[in-house]
Amino acid sequence: MWKLSIRSFAVLLLVMFSAPSVLWAGDDGFAEKIIGSQCSNCHRFEGKPKSKFKLKAPDLMWSGVKYQRPWLIRWLMGQEDNLYPNSYRWDKSRFSPKHMISTREEATVLAEYMEKTYRDPRIKKSFVDMSTFTEMEASLGADIFREYSCLGCHQLKDDEGNKMGGPISVDLFDAGNRYTLDWWSRFAENPQDFTPHSGEYLADISLRKARHIIGYLMTLGVKDFKFHEPWNSKAFKNADAKRGAQVYKEYCVQCHGPKGKGDGPGAKGLDPKPAVHADLPLSDYPEDYLYNLIFYGGKSVGKSPNMPDWGLTLPEQSLADVIAYVRSTFKGQ
Repeated sequence: MWKLSIRSFAVLLLVMFSAPSVLWAGDDGFAEKIIGSQCSNCHRFEGKPKSKFKLKAPDLMWSGVKYQRPWLIRWLMGQEDNLYPNSYRWDKSRFSPKHMISTREEATVLAEYMEKTYRDPRIKKSFVDMSTFTEMEASLGADIFREYSCLGCHQLKDDEGNKMGGPISVDLFDAGNRYTLDWWSRFAENPQDFTPHSGEYLADISLRKARHIIGYLMTLGVKDFKFHEPWNSKAFKNADAKRGAQVYKEYCVQCHGPKGKGDGPGAKGLDPKPAVHADLPLSDYPEDYLYNLIFYGGKSVGKSPNMPDWGLTLPEQSLADVIAYVRSTFKGQ
């Protein structure tokens, strides 16, 4: 009996200390205990948004809709770097506080609890459909990121992996693996709704540009992100050059002329002049180049900024049709 008791006690100790998730991390009670005793010492999990100058660490009251679960689990396990190069409070002296480190089982339970508990009714389904996001849109989003001075506070990585940008706010070079699309979309609408006086400003930006920059951020850090290729869509497979001739007449002739000689009535006052399609082997031009040229405008491919972006004007089928027309008509002969 005595030997059996010692053995049973040893087994109990082994279970308790080698697999705490079996005993404590199997229900919400474990998560509530950890959050209440450790996380809430720095983070807030309820209340209204406050200025970051009154906080110790980022609010987590909407963490359930802000972070992607795999990233959050890695963060709780201590496998992710500090998000704020100079700490969350840049007005304080630089410090690198140690964050608690959980086992995978514990981190999973905590992440699942946060996901179902800490939500925000303001976060709705994003208007951005990443399944239709193109590589050109990502390039335009990168331009907007710089145009709106985002690099002044947020760090990215260049092609060699070197960090660039101001270390004031959270780094964003892995944003596509960290945040949810729904969160980004609502946060971009007005960051001050979540972090008043944080330094984030409300940008004067169109819905289309918002799609570009949000989509761009959601590609950062995502290995082999699969961009949408519209020129491989059903509309292009059903393209009709005859229909495209009518589109060309309605939108292109005014500058490029009825025979594509660059002599349309609008050409007289333009510098540089419209391209002379009749002299170009457009039949050999890749569909993706012609798509980007027409959809996003001349400047998107290094051509004249006088060439408008017709993407919001032409339906996809009309765009596919006019590309079919110019490729079948202008062969540089």
